[in-house]
Amino acid sequence: MLITIDESFCTLTQSLKDLSRHYRILVATDNRPYALALASCFALHHDKGPSRLVGIATTHQEALACLDEVRGPLLAFVSERLDEGRGSDLITDLKQRSVHQSPIDTVFTLERTNPLLIKEAIAGPSNVILARRNLDLMTIVNAVESILAGVRFVDPLIGSALQSRHSGQMHPLSDREQMVLQQLCNGLTNREIGEVLTIAETTARGHVQSIMRKLNVKDRTAAAVEAIRRHWVD
Repeated sequence: MLITIDESFCTLTQSLKDLSRHYRILVATDNRPYALALASCFALHHDKGPSRLVGIATTHQEALACLDEVRGPLLAFVSERLDEGRGSDLITDLKQRSVHQSPIDTVFTLERTNPLLIKEAIAGPSNVILARRNLDLMTIVNAVESILAGVRFVDPLIGSALQSRHSGQMHPLSDREQMVLQQLCNGLTNREIGEVLTIAETTARGHVQSIMRKLNVKDRTAAAVEAIRRHWVD
């Protein structure tokens, strides 16, 4: 199979490199293909001299260890999910290490448009918040432009997701029920849900029964199908 790269892709890649030319780059994610694709924009055709790519980390501690030799501005691309640790916690730690001589700007990518995760991300210190399902090179270029302009950038898809939650179609689930529903849709039993959320199995069962009543369905499978149809889960 012949793989070609069109002119628009090359143009966007060059724009991204030009916009971020003063930054060193750190990528932290559990998604290897995404990490390599993003890193290639900065590392495969770098100018003479040391690579601008500080490293690709899959855990919280690996990412922090990459900072030891960094001097000057750093742009960190951090995913919600890491092999060890939470992306939101890493963002906080990176920002705490940001100083005037070596500022750290961050791009935080959410894997899911879960309202709890969105609210946490918006309340956090990241310069940019993106949605993985809406991620493309143009979005990343727009995000970096916003950072350089001193403006916080939140992916429009994330704003739309929040607005739909607060519209008249907002679901009636509690925050805990939303967490249980997500695990139910992942195929977990009541016992497994209890272990994941650190609650008793009987408590998990009660939440599942409440969810089924609110969805007006009679079994777990139907609850998962209906929840997905209504976009109550991602």
